[in-house]
Amino acid sequence: MSILGRLRRPALNNIAIYGVSTGLAAVLTLMQTRVLWRALTPADFGVWALADPLMLPLACLALFGIDQAIVKQQQADGKPLPIVVGALLTATLPATLLCLLAIGLISEFAFHLPWTSALLLTVGGEALILMMQTAFRSTGATVPFAALLVARNLLYLALLAGVRLATEPVPLSLGSVFTMRGACVLVLGLVAVIALRPKPRVDWAAYRDAIGYGFPLLITTFVYGISDMTDRWFLAEFGGVVAVGVYSLHLKTAAIMAQAIVIPFGLWFPPERFKHMTDPDQGHTFFKKTAIAVALVCAYLSGCVWLARDIVLPLIAPGIVASPLVLACCLGGVTCLALSHAFNIGLLQPGHTRKNAWCTLYAVAATVLAAGVMVPIFGMPGAAVSRLAGGVVLVAVTAIYSYRVTPIAFPFSRIAACFAVAFAAAWVIDRTMPGRDFWHVCAALVEWSAAMGLISPLMWLRIPSRGYLVNHGPSSTSHTR
Repeated sequence: MSILGRLRRPALNNIAIYGVSTGLAAVLTLMQTRVLWRALTPADFGVWALADPLMLPLACLALFGIDQAIVKQQQADGKPLPIVVGALLTATLPATLLCLLAIGLISEFAFHLPWTSALLLTVGGEALILMMQTAFRSTGATVPFAALLVARNLLYLALLAGVRLATEPVPLSLGSVFTMRGACVLVLGLVAVIALRPKPRVDWAAYRDAIGYGFPLLITTFVYGISDMTDRWFLAEFGGVVAVGVYSLHLKTAAIMAQAIVIPFGLWFPPERFKHMTDPDQGHTFFKKTAIAVALVCAYLSGCVWLARDIVLPLIAPGIVASPLVLACCLGGVTCLALSHAFNIGLLQPGHTRKNAWCTLYAVAATVLAAGVMVPIFGMPGAAVSRLAGGVVLVAVTAIYSYRVTPIAFPFSRIAACFAVAFAAAWVIDRTMPGRDFWHVCAALVEWSAAMGLISPLMWLRIPSRGYLVNHGPSSTSHTR
């Protein structure tokens, strides 16, 4: 098949659209962070860095995980998308409203937040837009998904910049910041509902099925959200919210790779996984090649961001000097998250989704243990190390649990060796870089690209076309072909 023919394949087109749209969203998110860095006080920026990452897990909680079941009911069960979305949106209204009420009472009376209404607006809007984004990607409707993703970030940035210009030099309040975010996602979510035209209906059987499939994944998402915040909570306790703000800037820099790889891959992979399970080899070749590709891309992009740190981070927050160790650990955490998705085949099967929560709980335990020991002593570097420790545990436990359900012979040792060699090459290039200006960084990136060009082919040598077969029942035994 010609290169042009390969590029025209729907799967490659879809992942390219996901990549471009999430890349644009990443740029817009960084611009939002720059505006907020200038518009908020240092203490409010630190509080924002603690609160903002919780919005998506809270939105998932308000939906009780039914958004995860849209892909399953549309792809595996073969139901029309408007019927699936209409039934789930209708059935979830009572539970979602009660959940929002509970969140509001807790934030008002337990945490005494003066911007509770803005919090509820944001969580509700995020829940709606999450449902619609999942609906679009469940059928491979990448263009509407991309339009929704980019539009929400662009509109939010425009509002932030406009209000900031109107109120400067008075700092913005956290309430106004979250109100603007909530208004953007709610309006665009309603526009997406109108475009999709779901068919409202009461189908409690479909809702129960969605809860049964999606609730364990919700627990996983929520627990991962806790894990993702653990290092920041410890740092806030021992270093203060201002230190959390600076630390979050390193996380935002590492999020460049998350937006470029983890999010597009996480959007593209679940539907593709269902499709390739029906391949002649039950998808084993596809899964192994996908994992290798993810590992190589993560290694390359991590090196690019790390080597260019002294240029990238000041673009987000002028005056901040990047910590090589902190950024390296943050990038390592993002890489671990990407690989945990790539290695997770068995735990996405119906009946096994609850095991994802256990994998995430192990990661939380590792993060808490490492943060409790490292942060009081080392501060921000300790928080970064604890994040990496949790990521490594997440990858290892997920791979083990998934293998027990669907034994696929991933080349784990080869991937680990690739990362070790890539890390050594990046360290040598960084230490021998004569300067940190734009042109020296460009030269270092050229050297890094050449080094990865030599490392990458080694990953593709002797990749077996078939691996272990899935054990579907007593009459089927796992074996190697």
